[in-house]
Amino acid sequence: MPRRTRDPEGRRRIIAAAWRLVARQGAQATTMRGIAEEAGVSTGSVTHYFTDKAEVLGSVLRYNNRRAAERIGAACTGKRGLEAVAATAQALVPGDQDRLDTWTVWLAFWGHRPAHQNTAREGGEAGYGALRGWLRHGFTEAIADREIPTDADVEHELERLLVLIGGLGLMTGGSTALLGEVRQRSQRMLTEHLSALAGRLRTPGVTAG
Repeated sequence: MPRRTRDPEGRRRIIAAAWRLVARQGAQATTMRGIAEEAGVSTGSVTHYFTDKAEVLGSVLRYNNRRAAERIGAACTGKRGLEAVAATAQALVPGDQDRLDTWTVWLAFWGHRPAHQNTAREGGEAGYGALRGWLRHGFTEAIADREIPTDADVEHELERLLVLIGGLGLMTGGSTALLGEVRQRSQRMLTEHLSALAGRLRTPGVTAG
């Protein structure tokens, strides 16, 4: 169980330090001692807030998800429908160092069972479940606004887009040198994908309802 503390800022500082370490060297190589060194505190300070490495890494995964959610929220402000869907996708693909670090951390946790078990209780409120919810909402608005056909399969369309986002996220391979190329490709591919979906309205025999 997490230990009670009167210094939440100290806990946040340790989580941020652990996040940076995971982004640089992966989850397996990150140690409690390394986290302490990165945060500029003693190992005892880390164990004061966290019982073990799995608990720290669970907090890192939540922190990473929250950073992504905040970025999406800012990108989607004042937008709806396909514009919001496009903004959500663009906020996720690694077009700058911050987004690249987010993906690097996600990939570091791929298959890291202890951390995922630690965050499983959050269910659809964070991470992948939340992303699906945002995209589902945007596609539903797009149908209501007749930007896409009323008979569009929302679940199918959001899955297709998630596969595209995931592929673009993997494209950099954690390399900063590829950010510019991925940024250009993602802009083009996302625009083509959503334009093709909206273009079904102009296909003979397909109507907006």
